[in-house]
Amino acid sequence: MNFTARLKNDPRFYWEVILLACMYGAYAVVNICRATVIIASPAMLDDPTLELDKTAWGAILGWGTAGTIIGKLATGIMADRLGGRKVFLFSLGLCMLATGMFGFMSKAFFFSVAFFVAMFAKAGAWPSMANLTGVWFQKSWRGRAWGIISSSSMSSWIFASLALGSLLLVMSWRWVIASSAVMTGAFAILLYFYLRQYPTDVGLEAIPSVDGDDDSNHPQQPHHLDNATAGEALLNFLLCPRFWLICLSIMSMNILMVFQSFMPLYLKETFDLSSGMAGISSSVFPIGSMFSVLVGGFIFDNLTKKKRIYVLGGMMVLATASILILYLLNSPEMPGNGTLWVALSAIMMFGLMITPCYLIPMNVFSVDFGGKHCGFLVCLIDVAGYLASMAFEFLGGEIADRVNGWQQFLNVMLNFSIIGTITLTLFLTMDHRSLRKPG
Repeated sequence: MNFTARLKNDPRFYWEVILLACMYGAYAVVNICRATVIIASPAMLDDPTLELDKTAWGAILGWGTAGTIIGKLATGIMADRLGGRKVFLFSLGLCMLATGMFGFMSKAFFFSVAFFVAMFAKAGAWPSMANLTGVWFQKSWRGRAWGIISSSSMSSWIFASLALGSLLLVMSWRWVIASSAVMTGAFAILLYFYLRQYPTDVGLEAIPSVDGDDDSNHPQQPHHLDNATAGEALLNFLLCPRFWLICLSIMSMNILMVFQSFMPLYLKETFDLSSGMAGISSSVFPIGSMFSVLVGGFIFDNLTKKKRIYVLGGMMVLATASILILYLLNSPEMPGNGTLWVALSAIMMFGLMITPCYLIPMNVFSVDFGGKHCGFLVCLIDVAGYLASMAFEFLGGEIADRVNGWQQFLNVMLNFSIIGTITLTLFLTMDHRSLRKPG
């Protein structure tokens, strides 16, 4: 049965496609709000009326991440209790307002406050999607569902880099940021009418809750946290070694993903590009990321947990090699002319390799192991990661402002990439050993 025929004849498939489209588009527009601010950063630093430097920019990013952390803590339990739909709508509305206000600010302090609120709101999107994914999709489809959803963050970066980066060539950064707020408001209206919380809301059977460590093709054992309170679930998470390993891994990879926030500045200063061209050039990272995370979700579901160790571990090794290439290119002995395409290729390879490792294992583990508390679990892991990235954002801008600052910046990234490779491999190994065989 082809896709169109199945849409017409299979009500569950039809509503699953509607759900994916709603989550994909909604998460894309809140990411566009953040991406637009990042893409506009070279133009903002060039604006003499703002008096911003890379250290101040790093602080703005750091306060945004602080908003993300508090938002994760606040919205994780909210999504599990109130439902992903309500929290998602709240997130889009507040993110739209805060991003719009960001475009009117002129001082670093007010930029930080507006970005804090915008990222607080954006943080609610991820636990909302974890909640909706858990109640709509069977265990065997969660990897590909997360792959599709996660690719929206990359497609939004591509759109922001190419389309909004091009707008920066012809208009003020303030109008570019305002355009992203308008898009978010328009999609929030669509989401209100089309997004449904439960399959039962449209006359379908509910998906049963099953244990994520059951290795059978059709697991029947009830989830071990079905009757647990939030406090009991938290204790269960804290006593699980896999929780700590995935937290350490995500902390390292969050630091690596911070590079995306500095990428337009890195390209502008290292290769003497204009602000608009630096934003456009930075699209190579999300282009590589979107392809790998979309395909990776489908591959992930078809890999045994043992094979995931070698596939994802190998991808992290290649991501580390990509950073090493950038580090060597940025060496004072290396001439800058003729290395731009090498750098862009290395950045694309970095995005291609790291993004599935960063997004898919954490989210599949959270839904499988967390059960009805998956929103809470994914937020705890995210908070650990964002605490690390917040610290590096405050420090990263100061490092980049030093003499040979970008080489020192890349040296820090190289070390954390090695740590991330080791901890992710250990997590995947332990996740494989946790399986309970059927029968």
